[in-house]
Amino acid sequence: MKYCRILSETEKLHFIGIGGIGMSALAQYAYACGKKVSGSDSVFNDQVKKLTAMGIRVATGHTRQNARGADVVIYSSAIPEDNPELQFARDNKKIILKRAEFLRCVEQAHKFSAAVSGCHGKTTTTAMLAHMYLCAKKSATCMIGGEDATLGNFTYGKDLFLTEACEYKKNFLYLTPDLAIVLNIDNDHLDCYKDMEELTEAYREFAAHGIGIINADDANALKAAGANSVSFGIKNKAMYGAVDLEKDEENRYAFTVTEYGIKKARLQLNVAGKHNVTSALAAIAAGRNSGLSMEECVRGAEAFKGVKRRNEPIGTVGGVKVIADYAHHPKEIEETLTSAKNPLVVFQPHTYTRTKILMGDFVRVLREYATVIYPTYAAREKYDFAGSAYALYTALKKGGADTAYAENTGRLLEKLKENAGKFSEIYILGAGDLYDEMTKQLKKFDKV
Repeated sequence: MKYCRILSETEKLHFIGIGGIGMSALAQYAYACGKKVSGSDSVFNDQVKKLTAMGIRVATGHTRQNARGADVVIYSSAIPEDNPELQFARDNKKIILKRAEFLRCVEQAHKFSAAVSGCHGKTTTTAMLAHMYLCAKKSATCMIGGEDATLGNFTYGKDLFLTEACEYKKNFLYLTPDLAIVLNIDNDHLDCYKDMEELTEAYREFAAHGIGIINADDANALKAAGANSVSFGIKNKAMYGAVDLEKDEENRYAFTVTEYGIKKARLQLNVAGKHNVTSALAAIAAGRNSGLSMEECVRGAEAFKGVKRRNEPIGTVGGVKVIADYAHHPKEIEETLTSAKNPLVVFQPHTYTRTKILMGDFVRVLREYATVIYPTYAAREKYDFAGSAYALYTALKKGGADTAYAENTGRLLEKLKENAGKFSEIYILGAGDLYDEMTKQLKKFDKV
C-alpha cells in the first residue's frame, strides 16, 4: 500500500512509543482525522496524560495484546526490533510503518509542506513558523518537537504541513518538502554516518526537493545550498538579515529585518538569546516563501513566548534560580551558557555514542564551569563505559575541572543544597529524563 493511501484506507492505528513528543503529535493528527487510535509506552508521562484525556487508549508497558485489532502499527526509532507489539504485527501481517514513514503519509495529505532540519534550533524555529502561519490564519498542521508555551506540540489544519525533520538514520529523507529549512549541520549523529561528508550530502539531498532555506552563517549548511536556495543570517550577506540589533536586561533582542538588503520591519523577540534572532530569520524566510506578508511573519515571531525545556525556569534551590535547557550537544551547551553568570551546571549526557564521539568537545566546554555530572540517558542504546557519564566525569577531573558525580537524584539534590549558595544560577542541561524528575522534586525541595 502506498503511503498516501494509509490514511484513506485504514481505520485503526496503533503507536508504539506514543509518549514521545513526535509520536504523540502523529497520534493527535490521526485522532483529528477521525481514526481510532491506541498506543503504548514504557512510562506514563505528560504526553500520555494529554492523549488519554483526549480519549486515546494508551497502555503502560509493551505486550502483544496492545496491538490487537490495529490495521497499522507505527513505531519510533527508540523501539527495539524484538518489541512484542512489533512481533505481533509481523506475525499477523499488519501494516508496519516507521515514524518517519507515517510522517511522510501526513505530509502527502497536505497541499504544501515545510520541514525544519538542523542539529540545533529546530524546535524554536518550527514553533516560530507555526505562530506565523496561525497569525496569518492559515489552516496548518504543525508538529513541534517540544511544548510551545501556547500551542503545545501540535495544531491541526488541512492545507499546510509543518514539521521538524530529523537526520538520525537519514529519516528526514522520507520527506519531500516544498520548503526545506537547514539551520546548521554539525557533528551529531555520527554513529549513523561514516563522516561529515556523508552527513552533509544527506542534508544536500533533503534541501534539493523544493526551496532550500539555508543559514548563510553556517559553513556546513551552505554546502547544502542549491540553485533554488534562499539564505538567512546575521554575520554574512544573506537574502534575509538582521540589522540594528539591541538587547534588553533580559537578553531579549530587537532588530530590523532586511529582505534582499532593504529594511522591512522592526521585531521585538519575547525570548532570550541572540541565537533566537537566527531562528526568527529562518522562520521569516520560510514564511515569506510560503506566501505570508512581512507583517504576518513579524506578528507570529512576536507571539512566540518560548518552548518548554528551552531556558525554562523550573524552581529554586536555597533561593537560587534553577533553569532547564534541552542542550545535549557541546555547541548547544556552549550557546546556552553564553549569557550565564557564575552558574553551577548539571549535565545529563544523552546516549553513549554521542558522548564517546564528542568526549573531547564536552570536556572543552564543560571544564569552564563548576559541574555535576548525572548518569547517561541511554535512550535506545546499551551501556558503554567509554561513552558513559562517569567516563566524562573522569575526563573532566583529569583536566582539572571543578566537577562532581551524582549517581542518583537524591545525591544530586544533596549536592545542589550544599553548594547552591556559591552560585548565581543552576542549569539543568540534557535531553534525558532528569528534567521530569527535577521539576517534580523542586516543587517541594525549597520548602524543606
